[in-house]
Amino acid sequence: MFSCLFGILESHGGVARYHQHREEPAESELGKCEVCGGSDTLCTHLPIICIDTGGKKVPGAAIPDENGNLAAYERSDQGETEIPVKIQIIDGKNRWNHPTDAADTTATAMFRIRGNSSRYFAKRNYRLKLVSEEAPLTEEALLIKVEKSLLGMAKGSEWSLHGPFLDKTLMRNYMWMNLSAEVMGYAPEVRFCEVLIDKEYKGVYVLMEMIREGEGRIDLTDYNDGDAVFSYMVRIEPQKELQGEAKNQKTIDNFCFYTMRMEINSQMEILYPGASHLTEQVKQYVEADLSETERRLYSREMAENPDSCWDYLDMESFADYYILQEYLAINDMFYASTYFYKDVRGKLHIGPVWDYNNAWDNFLRTMPESEFLLDQKGWYGQLMKSRKFVDYVTARYKSLRRGLLSEENIETYARDVEMWLGSAVDRNFEVWGYTFDADRLTVYERQRANAGEHLSIEELNPSGYEEAMDQMLDYARVRGRWLDRNMDALYQYCHPSKNANNMFD
Repeated sequence: MFSCLFGILESHGGVARYHQHREEPAESELGKCEVCGGSDTLCTHLPIICIDTGGKKVPGAAIPDENGNLAAYERSDQGETEIPVKIQIIDGKNRWNHPTDAADTTATAMFRIRGNSSRYFAKRNYRLKLVSEEAPLTEEALLIKVEKSLLGMAKGSEWSLHGPFLDKTLMRNYMWMNLSAEVMGYAPEVRFCEVLIDKEYKGVYVLMEMIREGEGRIDLTDYNDGDAVFSYMVRIEPQKELQGEAKNQKTIDNFCFYTMRMEINSQMEILYPGASHLTEQVKQYVEADLSETERRLYSREMAENPDSCWDYLDMESFADYYILQEYLAINDMFYASTYFYKDVRGKLHIGPVWDYNNAWDNFLRTMPESEFLLDQKGWYGQLMKSRKFVDYVTARYKSLRRGLLSEENIETYARDVEMWLGSAVDRNFEVWGYTFDADRLTVYERQRANAGEHLSIEELNPSGYEEAMDQMLDYARVRGRWLDRNMDALYQYCHPSKNANNMFD
């Protein structure tokens, strides 16, 4: 039985993944640039994304109240929540790139600042929604979504420009979206690039696919208006509490929400079917179907037969997701950026993964290396009662640690990315390097609501890029070795002495 199990474990999840730093030439392979001649012009082996706002203020920054809590989001000077921008992408994969080069891709997009705590950062994260390039840009044209392939990724209309800021290595999201895809089978595609907004250099960014239903992303059976049973996708996010804002129409009153089993101030919202199909009937179906799953997890059935969760959940996805989040110490699990999807052809999956900016102790408070952090969080408190699940998790973890998640593979991958980024790291910190020095921060920057320019635990803040790399990899080594020694301790939760078989007696 065990040889069969390990065969499955080794084969599950592996996908063909484009790792940019492996596929595209490094600076040393391109040789000296014969175009710019050493001038001050940006000359890079990374793709360049140039964004022209037409001089408009980019909306979406967080506005804190006098107590530091979120009061509102900034709008443009014209009162808009997003603005149209022109985009040029210079992406010569086998040549040096310059902002003055002819664009390889052009697009028009609706543009705004995005994120939760990252909205407070000086280096912004942005959302791009590609729209019609019809000229002149009419209001009607700006509502027409357009799908394009950007930097070789699958076609899509919605994209995220992630600006690594608290992550001084610049690579956590890039690295772990790629490796998670090889573990779980899908994670958003990612590409490093350098960004200019209105000709001002903004540093190294990661262009990321947004998590959406569609070809090359989450493959769900299409919804047709009036369908009684259909596929759906939901996510857990912090509750929206903006002054004067109506309750988010995508949120649902699911079983774990109204029984207060969710993390404090978190909520579940519907992503698919999308807003144009989000009727009350659709909302009620998703709410009822998801609530039925949650009720079963907390039911007599689960108490008497903990392995019954395998009947309606894709437990392989829950195992892989748990291993990744626990290994990387992702505190957001079941509070923010936690996705689920269910196709009418199958069971409920957890994932894809999203937002690794805080991985490996890059969080506002320190994440211990030497304890389990997530084994009882969210639904996992119930899932760990299943002996079959714990068997799978422990075997799967040990299998991954012999290969993809081995200490040697992780360190080699990170150092290879560092080497490939090359001088782009220096250019990024010519702009953002001031954040290495707490003494250069203003009082306001230190006291920003929810997040600031520095991590709140002072010793977590590196003094330079190499220290940031060393901190990340040191934590990874300690974390992995502790889990290696202690993963079997998860069996305590499925042991008859701890299992809640008699919870209804």
